[in-house]
Amino acid sequence: MRIYQKKKYSNGKREIYICGIRVYSYTKNKMELTNFDFTEQARNIGVKIGEGSYVCSNIIWGSEPYLIEIGKNCLLSLNITFLTHDCSTHTCEQYFTKSCFKATLGRIKIGDNCFIGCQSIIMPNVVIGNNCVIGAGSVVTKNVPDGEVWAGNPAHFIKKTKDLAKKQEVLLHSKLQIELQNIYKDVESTR
Repeated sequence: MRIYQKKKYSNGKREIYICGIRVYSYTKNKMELTNFDFTEQARNIGVKIGEGSYVCSNIIWGSEPYLIEIGKNCLLSLNITFLTHDCSTHTCEQYFTKSCFKATLGRIKIGDNCFIGCQSIIMPNVVIGNNCVIGAGSVVTKNVPDGEVWAGNPAHFIKKTKDLAKKQEVLLHSKLQIELQNIYKDVESTR
């Protein structure tokens, strides 16, 4: 799949796609933001989302979205699952000496300035600190301290976010980064 794609139609309409998601739709002299605002949709179902945060599509908020809190300036990629409950107690109930509630609920909190990679799963009772990166496909089962990069199943410490930033700075001048900069310039020029 191409990262960036433009589609032109005979009626003069044009659309810009990034990673297969329609981001802009415009005519030759007018550009309008597409009506996809997943961040507002999440707020409407009870997720607490800080200012400047952006939520991509296909997020599974679980059955208790009101237990999820996202900080400021976070970016949540595609197909993330938030599990705010654990119903395995239903199976274990036969071993309990007293009858109890069959599901355990737990809050999920993500700090400020975090990135959660696509297809990650965040389990109940997890706190992800500020300035953290969670790699794609990770299963986060325990708390992540501030300023760390975690990935894997189960997610584990990879490196400090500041070390990742140093590596990213070197990559800024790579071919892909130059291509992405040209894409953003193209998008800006159509406004």
